[in-house]
Amino acid sequence: MTETTSKATEKNSTVPGATERRAAQGVAAESRHADEPLQVFDLHCDTIDTLALADTDVFASVLATRPSGDMAANDLQLAAERMRSTARWCQCYAAWIPDDARAAGLTSHGLYRKVADYFLAQVGAHSNDIARITDTRDIDGQIAEGRVAAMLTVENGSPLEEGLGVLDEMVADGVRMITLTWNGQNCIGSGNDTHEGLSRYGRDVVRHMEEARVVVDVSHLNDEGFSDFLACSRRPFVASHSNSRAICDNPRNLTDDEFRAICDREGLVGINYYRAFVSPRFQNDERAEDVGEVTFEELARHVEHFLDLGGEGVLALGSDFDGSDTPAWLANDESLPGLFEQLCARFGEGLSRRIFFQNAHDFFLRNETA
Repeated sequence: MTETTSKATEKNSTVPGATERRAAQGVAAESRHADEPLQVFDLHCDTIDTLALADTDVFASVLATRPSGDMAANDLQLAAERMRSTARWCQCYAAWIPDDARAAGLTSHGLYRKVADYFLAQVGAHSNDIARITDTRDIDGQIAEGRVAAMLTVENGSPLEEGLGVLDEMVADGVRMITLTWNGQNCIGSGNDTHEGLSRYGRDVVRHMEEARVVVDVSHLNDEGFSDFLACSRRPFVASHSNSRAICDNPRNLTDDEFRAICDREGLVGINYYRAFVSPRFQNDERAEDVGEVTFEELARHVEHFLDLGGEGVLALGSDFDGSDTPAWLANDESLPGLFEQLCARFGEGLSRRIFFQNAHDFFLRNETA
């Protein structure tokens, strides 16, 4: 879900070094081969919260209009019927737990349970469109048969305040990844709006997550918590929806050192489409008509910068669909072929396919087997 961001100065929208990179790698600009289906692996969206909790106070205050429909067919940015007709698609569906969960009239654990139960019921009700994935080896078969491969994840580990037994419950539900915090502080550690690191209990949580092969997601974690996490963890990890702070100076984005640490662990970083994390022109909730739209060139600068840091095998997609304000040219699931064509033109088809699908697929497979 989105958050308030700080003011930053505008940067040049030209992608530095792109021509030199293509020349050095011998990669010509190319478009998608018509005989190869587009594959998408998106690490983060807020679709199931938006559908399951649209009538609660915590959502009513942020939704311009209440959504209609369900996971298969709706008026949101992601709907399985559209997704499966657009691409062969694997989607991580986050159960977002806001820092003020009690505004929804539930405990953090109760809110998780409500959203997870909604997800499980929807997968059961729409088995022709959606397949729940608990084993990465099942993804290829499910998407080849035309279903959206759906992974359940959690954004904000606050439900674990009730004990590590909740982690076992999440594993039983098929949760594959947990974002340790949201913007504020919880039992595990501190988000980007705060400045404390991981708690002692948070270190225990990390250890148990690694033992259970639940992927740790450091998006939203503050710099102090990131440093503490590196010191107490051993396995590869992800930032599911975070961009480059060097390109857009926002505390939700990754520093170069943080990105290098993820590369060193053979982790994963999902490029976020949220305007305020892409362009420094979109701070303090400015509107597109006030400062101009975020361009592909601005998004590509994050990709280019991460590539310069050695991220060819690390970059993935982390749209933040249905939880953030995205550019008009990235309006919904049907926009992904256009994004892919633009990435191919700048970075080549092979690298674009890795970013769109293969890096994430290979990461989750390694996490389960290594």
